[in-house]
Amino acid sequence: MEQPLRSETAPAEHSARAIASPTPGARMLNPQRATRLLILAAVLGVCDQNYWLYSNVDHYFSGNWMPYVRGTGGAPEQYRIGVKMVAWWFVKHLSWGFRHGFSLMDVITSTVGVLLVYQLLLGRPTIRAASTAVQWFASAGFALLVCYYMAWVGFFFRPETLPSFGLTACMAWLWTRRSGEGTAGWTICGLLLCAAAQSWIRADIPCALNAGMFLASLTRRGGGLSISRRKALVTSASCVAVSVGTQLYIMRVLYPHASYGGTPLFMLTHDIRQPLTFPPFLIFMLPLAWTAVQAWRQRCAVDTRSWGLLLAAAIYFLLWVVLGKLDEVRIFIPFAVVLIPLTMELAVRRIAPGAPLGADANRGAEV
Repeated sequence: MEQPLRSETAPAEHSARAIASPTPGARMLNPQRATRLLILAAVLGVCDQNYWLYSNVDHYFSGNWMPYVRGTGGAPEQYRIGVKMVAWWFVKHLSWGFRHGFSLMDVITSTVGVLLVYQLLLGRPTIRAASTAVQWFASAGFALLVCYYMAWVGFFFRPETLPSFGLTACMAWLWTRRSGEGTAGWTICGLLLCAAAQSWIRADIPCALNAGMFLASLTRRGGGLSISRRKALVTSASCVAVSVGTQLYIMRVLYPHASYGGTPLFMLTHDIRQPLTFPPFLIFMLPLAWTAVQAWRQRCAVDTRSWGLLLAAAIYFLLWVVLGKLDEVRIFIPFAVVLIPLTMELAVRRIAPGAPLGADANRGAEV
């Protein structure tokens, strides 16, 4: 039996057809499972590194954490007492070391946080409507950026970094997830609880995040969040009030004697005179700078949820530059990671410019 003749271009045509119209079996191969495994491995590796850093402190500087527990530590770290007090509870009631409590909180908060942020990526209309190959690209970029940002956790390491990220991811997820009418009450309660808990760790984060959502809700497109515009305005203002009130209570009532000592309150002029602070800052900010530029270029397509996160990150960026050390880039990790879904969405739109981005586009599509 004679075999049919094949042209020289048949393999190329076959490959093109396979890419354009994948088989039903190929459609089932999505990147979610592999990506979740990779990002979990990344954050758990960071948690393991942190454990040994905490262990070194416990063994060689055993009294390092006690001044903050007793309320005699220096500002501003004395005002960020939440994580240390929880670890102290483990020390007293379970006979653990501080390193065990810190590591447990790191594992729980970073695992939950990175999975919630990845879920935000999967919920983006551009990603849901994209082909399997583009979804693989977006997920691979997400995993790469998670590893990139988490690599800076040990730079000026503090036990508050990963818990701050986890709570920030929870708040971002609650604000920007696709929510039904009946879940508005739970969303509001969750936001208030996360803001209250975060205020004992770093009160500036919930202030900036909820201020950004408040400003986004004031715009003409302010109805794209997980709750209605009116509820968003009241909830965001309430969260800011809770954060400010908690910070004032810590500063004025609990630890009014805490002093900055020789550390200047405003660090901007100090950092400008230290040229070695610029390289870490510039390297860390490269993906975020690209995100900001692309968001401005594609501003007509950016939805309210994304503008809220961008405004919140901008507010927090100003606070960090003015009040914090410029090379202590771990301060910005919570906002950097929650902006990864927007970064990848903007990157995908560079590949497929006509892809939907609005909050209401392709509501029923599946990843």
